[in-house]
Amino acid sequence: MLWIMRSGAPWRDLPAGFGPWQTTYDRFRCWTRSGLWTAVLGGLSARLRDDEALMVDSTAMRVHAHGANPAGGQLAQAMGRSRSSLSTKIHLACDALGYPLGFVLTGANVSDFDQAKPLLKKHLNPTALAIMDKGYDSDAIRAYVNQLGGVAVIPPKANRAAKPAFDEHLYRERHRIENLFAKLKSFRRIATRYEKTARNYLAGLHLVCALAWIK
Repeated sequence: MLWIMRSGAPWRDLPAGFGPWQTTYDRFRCWTRSGLWTAVLGGLSARLRDDEALMVDSTAMRVHAHGANPAGGQLAQAMGRSRSSLSTKIHLACDALGYPLGFVLTGANVSDFDQAKPLLKKHLNPTALAIMDKGYDSDAIRAYVNQLGGVAVIPPKANRAAKPAFDEHLYRERHRIENLFAKLKSFRRIATRYEKTARNYLAGLHLVCALAWIK
């Protein structure tokens, strides 16, 4: 399964040394339906996470032609049209050391604002820093972070009349979530979405994120 995620190859091209491709794919689907991948990532992150800070950001992954026409429509499978192509956006939360905690899939045309609050509500602990880029700079997001007991570290937009206090030194830690995205994109089946269903794509993402904790 990890070979498939890393290479981006179709399941049918799984080398014979790994066993029958159909057996491997059936096992992947079975574990996906049972919620195993979600449980593994949740168990690892709950035990090992560093709660000093929470970082939230998003990135868009292009949908390959093989996955572009899912049953039920693109919207139902977290696909949307961006400026350049049909894409899926990963809204991701990670801990202070840059390890993944959770994510939400949407179409690429969905605003980051809409998904920031669910990620903050689920993963931000009281007194923790909420480090996000200026795309999340809004009074509503800042107020929500304060409501949860956190401390917002968000650079103010240039057009703000009254600019909130901002700690540039703490903000430098945000590179960790960018590094995490780079690691995820090293898996070609994550960097390009071949899966027609959001469920299968999420399963692969959970598997790769769990591997980040194990390493």
